[in-house]
Amino acid sequence: MIIERWEHKIKAEHLEEAKNLIFSIDWGRPFRLFESEIGVMYQLSADVEYESMAEIEQSWNEIGSKPEYESFLKKWRPLVISSERTFWRPIETSAKVISENTKLEKQE
Repeated sequence: MIIERWEHKIKAEHLEEAKNLIFSIDWGRPFRLFESEIGVMYQLSADVEYESMAEIEQSWNEIGSKPEYESFLKKWRPLVISSERTFWRPIETSAKVISENTKLEKQE
C-alpha cells in the first residue's frame, strides 16, 4: 500500500471555499481530508490509499481527462499559497510492534 498525501496551505479566509471545492469534484476514489487544528493555520491535508505507483498514475490520468478538473484548477489556484505532494509506505502498526515486543519479553 502507498499513501499519497497532499498538503495545501490555503490563503486566509478561503479555507471553507477550498474545502467545498475539494468535495465538489469526483476524485474517483475515497480520501481522507484533514484540517489543521493547532500550529500552521489554514492548512488542508488529504490522504489517498493506493496499491502501487502505477495505480496512482492511472488514477491521475483519469482525473486529468475530466472536463471538470480544468474548471476545478481554475478555481483552486487562486485559493492556494503552496502545495506539497508526498508518498508514504506504512511500515507496521503500533499494536503489532507491542504484541511482538511482549512475545520477546516472555521468551527471555
